[in-house]
Amino acid sequence: MTKIKNILYICSGNTCRSPFAEAFSKWLQKTKYTNEIKELNFDSAGIYHYYEQPQEGTLKYLKAKGIQMDTFQAKDADEELLNKQDLILAFEEKYHIRKLKRKFRNVKDLEGKLFLLLKFAGETENLEIEDPFYLEENEYNKILKRIEDGIIKSLDKIIEINTSED
Repeated sequence: MTKIKNILYICSGNTCRSPFAEAFSKWLQKTKYTNEIKELNFDSAGIYHYYEQPQEGTLKYLKAKGIQMDTFQAKDADEELLNKQDLILAFEEKYHIRKLKRKFRNVKDLEGKLFLLLKFAGETENLEIEDPFYLEENEYNKILKRIEDGIIKSLDKIIEINTSED
């Protein structure tokens, strides 16, 4: 895989999972990985447009970690956004990966840069991360914790890719 600079997290509506992933990644960039990923750009989008702002459960989880998300504005994925990415990480095969492949057939190298987050992170089982939208707080938080763990493993892999000699 070539060097990775632009990373897009994508989910259904860009209100729960993908905004969390974007905010958490940017926070890690400022705290844990200050040198290793300082050149990376993180973004998020949804396949559909539902709401303008992140869901309360996402905001609450981030706030508990000391992460603010004041300026976020939900957006839809489009061909231009997808073409700019080196890596696109999604959460569900059927509702994200397959739909993107059908909807955006003209995106350059979509097959080579589109992965389930947990698969890219090196997991081999239970790769789907369901939408927490209607779940109770403790279940919602379990899902965000799975994303959090997947992001850390994915960033470690990206660091390895970006520092390896071709």
